[in-house]
Amino acid sequence: MGDLVRFWYASLFLFASAYTLIHDGHVRVDVIYAGFSEKAKNRTNMLGSLLLGLPLCWIVLFRGLWSESSPFNLALLNFEVTQQGFGMYVKYLMSGFLIIFALSMIFQFSSFILSEMNKLRSETSA
Repeated sequence: MGDLVRFWYASLFLFASAYTLIHDGHVRVDVIYAGFSEKAKNRTNMLGSLLLGLPLCWIVLFRGLWSESSPFNLALLNFEVTQQGFGMYVKYLMSGFLIIFALSMIFQFSSFILSEMNKLRSETSA
């Protein structure tokens, strides 16, 4: 039962990350960010996505899928059901969760960057 709860929480947090980013619910230092102008907020969001968000997702994918013995490939290709100690026999599920997380966040960060660029462009043209 403990493993089931752990997998449920992991999937909830991994899959809800992109949704949270869509609705601007992600965590940042709002003490500084709240005083920014709209233009500065847009630039901060763009730079944060470019310098922190996208590289993190690409690192998760590249390091996890680098070779056949990488953590994601090893668990998914072999349908790994080994158990360490007591618990569920489903290590491949968490590997799949991490791949889905990285891909959905790449799409969302890209969309977020384009949205912020559009806001900046509309502000400068107005």
